[in-house]
Amino acid sequence: VLFTSGSESVPKAVPLTQANLLANIRDALAVIPLQADEALLGILPPFHSFGLTVDLLLPLLCGLRTVYHVNPNDGATLASLIEVYRATLLVGTPTFLAGIVRAAQPGQLASLRLAVTGAEKCPPHVYDALARACPQMTVVEGYGITECSPVVSANRPASPRRETIGVPMPSVEHAIIDPECGKPTPCGQRGMLLVRGPSIFGGYIK
Repeated sequence: VLFTSGSESVPKAVPLTQANLLANIRDALAVIPLQADEALLGILPPFHSFGLTVDLLLPLLCGLRTVYHVNPNDGATLASLIEVYRATLLVGTPTFLAGIVRAAQPGQLASLRLAVTGAEKCPPHVYDALARACPQMTVVEGYGITECSPVVSANRPASPRRETIGVPMPSVEHAIIDPECGKPTPCGQRGMLLVRGPSIFGGYIK
C-alpha cells in the first residue's frame, strides 16, 4: 500500500498487487532494454511508487547492478558515485538530475548513457544542462502516477521527443476524451487521459 502525493486532493491509499508491479516492470524492460554491463544509480525513496518500482524491484528482479545513496539532493556525492562505479543509468526527478549536473566536476558523468526522468515536468533549462554536461546521454521523460504502478507512458530511447511524456507503455490501453461530453477528442486537442491495463490498480482503500 502506497499513498498518493496529495497534489490534487487529500492523499489516498493505493493498494498495488504483485501483478500490477510485475506488469509495469515488464513494460519498462520492453521499452528500455538493458545492456550486459549496465549499472544503475538508485536515489529515489522506496515509499514513492517511482522509487519502489524502478529503483528497487526492477533491479532485484532482473539482476541489475545498482548503487544506492540515501540522499537524492546530495549532488556532489552522487556525481562521485557515478564516476567511481561507472553508472550507466540514472533515474530521478528533474530536480534531482539538475542537482547532480550542477555539482558534478568535469568528466564525472562520462559513463552515463541514459537518464529516465518523471514525477514532475522536465523544464527546458534542465534538458539544456543535461545536454551540456552529458552530450553522450539520452534523456527519456515519462509520466506516471501511483495508481498505475507508476509508469503510464514514456519516450523511447531510440526516438525521444524533448518536453513530452512519450507514448503509453505496451500493456496500457488509453483514450483521450472531452471531459464535458465523454467523447474522444480530435487529434491535437486537449482532453482527459483514461487508461486501463494490468499495471493499473483496482481501487482506493476505503
